[in-house]
Amino acid sequence: MRNFWNFLLIILLLVPLKTRADDLCLDGICIGTNVENLNVEWKEVVLSYEDRRFIENELSGRNINELYYDYNESIVASKDLLKDLAPFIIRKQQFDKKVLDKLKQARAICSSLALTGEVVHDGDYQLFVTFRAVADAGQRGLLRVVRIEKQYNVMAPHLRPADASKYRVIKKSLKETYPSLAVVRDIDSRTSSDISRKSSALLGFRFFSTVSNPLILRLIDPENIEMIEYDKNASSHCGSQ
Repeated sequence: MRNFWNFLLIILLLVPLKTRADDLCLDGICIGTNVENLNVEWKEVVLSYEDRRFIENELSGRNINELYYDYNESIVASKDLLKDLAPFIIRKQQFDKKVLDKLKQARAICSSLALTGEVVHDGDYQLFVTFRAVADAGQRGLLRVVRIEKQYNVMAPHLRPADASKYRVIKKSLKETYPSLAVVRDIDSRTSSDISRKSSALLGFRFFSTVSNPLILRLIDPENIEMIEYDKNASSHCGSQ
């Protein structure tokens, strides 16, 4: 009998534990949370002339619902509200407090809308949160946090050798916090995308950046949630479009 339990213990040690969404938190923000419930300040998304002009050109010769359809987005709301949201959803894929407030006025979100916002905070790093609209028991749709990114003011050691020790300290600390952490060279490479399917926490540098080559910690939602377009628990307003 003791041999059996020893064998079972070995099997359990060899099988990796599945990371849960509620195990993945960063600066008080957790994967799986409703982004509208977060008590944080969002950095304002400023629309440029080019952003507004882009939407005007896209609307030339068609109505606002056709524009959303062409970009695979579906929101049940007034035409004025859809026009107000269009630059943020169609053009920038970003949100701030005013975007969240406007989304509360929508009757239903019927596509897997995904937008990214930046948290205002004190510190020498940047923090980004991405939500995705998911079904919410027939309600408007829940804005679930599916990705959190922390961008450190740390460059790749071969580009800025003085950052080598900072990188080692951060990597060691994060491995203790997130046991499933996978360390990659380029966080946006195809190889990293393959690795991310197995790990919900990634650490790597972003080399294809117009500003810098910073170190990024990325937490990814491990839950396989059905797309809202195909979820029977989506709002009934979605089927009436």
